[in-house]
Amino acid sequence: MKTRLFIAALVSILATACSSEHTKKPGCGDIICTHIFVSIPVKIITTDGSEVKFKSYKVVNLATGRTVNSNPLPGTANPNTIVIADDSHLKQFAEKGENLQLQIKKTNDSILKVNYKISGGKCACHVSKLDGPDEVNISPQ
Repeated sequence: MKTRLFIAALVSILATACSSEHTKKPGCGDIICTHIFVSIPVKIITTDGSEVKFKSYKVVNLATGRTVNSNPLPGTANPNTIVIADDSHLKQFAEKGENLQLQIKKTNDSILKVNYKISGGKCACHVSKLDGPDEVNISPQ
């Protein structure tokens, strides 16, 4: 009997542990969103065994020409992980997706360009990567 009660209590706690919010956004209908803050990271790597080094980077919205500024991932001090976009940009991106370009200035002053498609919108709960790599190789070519 105690085992059943314990299992029932555990299941009840686990079922309510995920925080979410049921909201109505005008023109969107009923949606349920979690309270997590989503970031879209990309890892900068080298495949030739050299140290990962680059001078700078920026993310540009190709439709507007504006730079997309994101905060680093919380809890990480890894300079080789770049955040392409995060939920602070949710309303700036269309549901069908926006074309963004990561531009990395390498140590030899060449620019490596990598394209991404990121969606958001007024009815979305979080930004989402529709297209683009998870890792970018900056090894000399």
